Amino acid sequence: MSSKSLLENIFYKALKNIQANTIIQKNISLDKKYLYIANNPIKRNSFKKLYVFSVGKAAYAMAKEAENILQENIAGGLVVSLEDKKLSYVKTCQSSHPKVSKKSLQCADALLAEIKKVKKDDLFLFFLSGGASAMIEKPMASLTFEEFQKISDALLISGVDIKALNSVRKSISLIKGGKLAKDFKAKGFVLVLSDVIGDDLNTIGSALMQNEKFPHYVIGNNSIALEGAKKYIQSYVQKVKILTTTLDTTSKQAAHYTCKEIKKYDAKYESFCLLIGGETTLKVKGKGKGGRNSELALRLTECKSINKDIAILCAGSDGMDGNSDIAGAFVNVKTLQKIEQKKLDPKKYLLENDSATFFKKLGCEFQPGLTGTNVMDFVFILKLPQNKE
Repeated sequence: MSSKSLLENIFYKALKNIQANTIIQKNISLDKKYLYIANNPIKRNSFKKLYVFSVGKAAYAMAKEAENILQENIAGGLVVSLEDKKLSYVKTCQSSHPKVSKKSLQCADALLAEIKKVKKDDLFLFFLSGGASAMIEKPMASLTFEEFQKISDALLISGVDIKALNSVRKSISLIKGGKLAKDFKAKGFVLVLSDVIGDDLNTIGSALMQNEKFPHYVIGNNSIALEGAKKYIQSYVQKVKILTTTLDTTSKQAAHYTCKEIKKYDAKYESFCLLIGGETTLKVKGKGKGGRNSELALRLTECKSINKDIAILCAGSDGMDGNSDIAGAFVNVKTLQKIEQKKLDPKKYLLENDSATFFKKLGCEFQPGLTGTNVMDFVFILKLPQNKE
């Protein structure tokens, strides 16, 4: 099997560990007497009605799996997602990402209307995943939508990390920072698919439900995903190492770190696979197409540690990368050869934030489509034994 095929398989094995059906089945079940939520047994006669709410990039998939398990036990609720799909027991609202749009406002209003239907003696499940911050919004009364949108758009291209970004979002929103939770009168549980460094509940989805009133459980994250990848690839190589799941720096610094690690392991092992998780930052100055992952891959094309045995995949777990339609890109010696053949200048594309266009011209883009989940980004570095390539 080629390095490229193995890198793709590593990506999908990582996803399998944090796909909706996997994480929901592990955390929700029921029998005749009890409903089990994240190992909490709840007597079925202790509440009148059960509602399901879900917001984020994984919202539809998580709610759909919950429906498969709970079926007619669900009395209602709402799912806000990127998909234009219907469910059997829960209403749906299609929103947008990464920019706040009028759809974000409409879905927020729809969500608030459904929450009002939940009474004190009911029970609710709230599934929260990355992307929720942009997908539902209700600006402060002192801001017009246009003013709010300008602030939001400026933050997205500023290069600030997700904590700083969501801190500002909370300060100008009527539903962020735990404010949405105040509208719930019933008991409930929040099940979280984490897309931030350290699984910070004050940051994920701008802490929509985080007011210490409802228990939160992180049921999926980058670490869980990479453990799945590690288990898959360890039979192919001499050494497998998860270097970090908290990569949190600029794409330039991340490229330097990655090159340094490649050089270290290449000198020591005949074959290896290095797994990195986290999220880089970048400032958007140009008008090109691309995002964190393809920009990191673009910077890695100048890495001197890449030889004929090394292959790399940089990819977003959600299948998206910035404003492009790809998830990331592959880099190996063939990539470098194509750059020379086509006489492309990586620095020019970096200046224009046009990394996706760059890799499409080379045929080295990675385009899996929307994955229905989101646990930040991956960098996979592979060196196969020479007789296995």
